Amino acid sequence: MTLVARPGALTDIGLHRKTNEDTFVVAPPLFAVCDGMGGAQAGEVASALAAETLAAAVADGRPLLAAAEQANAAVFQRAHDDSDSTGMGTTLTAVVLADDTGHFVHIGDSRAYLLRGDVLEQLSDDHSLVGEMVRDGRLSAEEAVTHPHRSILSRALGTESLARIDEFEVDLQAGDVLLLCSDGLSGAVPAEAIRKTLGRADPGDAAAKLIAEARKHGGPDNITAVVLRLDEPPAADEEVTLAVPADEAATVMLAAPVADAGPGDGLEAVAAPPDLPSAADAPSTAPSRGSKRRLGGLAVVLALLVVVAFAGVLTISTVFYVGVDDGGLAVYSGLPAALGPLQLHAVYRRSSRPYESLDPAERRLVDQQGLHTRSSIMALAETLGMWP
Repeated sequence: MTLVARPGALTDIGLHRKTNEDTFVVAPPLFAVCDGMGGAQAGEVASALAAETLAAAVADGRPLLAAAEQANAAVFQRAHDDSDSTGMGTTLTAVVLADDTGHFVHIGDSRAYLLRGDVLEQLSDDHSLVGEMVRDGRLSAEEAVTHPHRSILSRALGTESLARIDEFEVDLQAGDVLLLCSDGLSGAVPAEAIRKTLGRADPGDAAAKLIAEARKHGGPDNITAVVLRLDEPPAADEEVTLAVPADEAATVMLAAPVADAGPGDGLEAVAAPPDLPSAADAPSTAPSRGSKRRLGGLAVVLALLVVVAFAGVLTISTVFYVGVDDGGLAVYSGLPAALGPLQLHAVYRRSSRPYESLDPAERRLVDQQGLHTRSSIMALAETLGMWP
């Protein structure tokens, strides 16, 4: 069975870091998280270089493990060539989805989780000093959470010419939820809170809530979450519900082209308004060919206007983003665009926090104007500290 992944992904600088050294990849069927390490800006360079190299290699058709090894070589070479980057490295946790199988590679202490039903399972092993001690029985999982050396890695990408990268496969089912995250999330948020949050219907909502939870628990490190909800693909003639919670869902019918249609193939037929005269009431003289064309064109224009109007009302009422209004942050409903003189958005709620007070990572979250549901935009607004 081929499964369809609905992704939600966010990264956040946290509350105690000056830069965000995390990078994530959402390039279906590839999804990944990298958490960089090194002096100055080296960690940021390492994670970005690893992510870019991995994504390009997978796009070129290389197997995932070979792509990860190529990313390792790229980071190692950069550290060798640039004295400012000496000793840099990064974690890597990645998955390529193929039919109903997840193909994983992993190195470092970022994590991969699987939620199946109500059971949360950690799929990856932490390649850290305390992780090794837990597996050896010298330390309990509870003691590992507060161990003073929990951030020391035993393996990382780019620190050696040949990296020891874990590779494994997981059989997946419809309804499964995958989480790839940096240790800024897994180290701060209890497993039970992760389990409950991943049960949310909207993966974007779940990612935003996980970021908010990590910040609520102190946000000691950069925080990244890539959430994947796996579903069966819809049949061509089934109704498809957008990836939003049930109480905010908009349902769209996938329409096949009209059979035996002439010019304008693919447009659905539109019923004539009831006050138009019927063929029996029409004059006996048939309308000219030019009149038919004009009437047909008018019908198509009216149909398109109806569709656009409906889509506009639907979009403004179900889609939200964070933007800037008169120098301050605001939640908008609709799309950050215009159709001629018609604005496709409106201010939903204003915040007293000025845009200028945001740090660079927070500004990126605002500048990208990502679209969200009502619940997930409020979680993002909480992450940005928009409400007192």
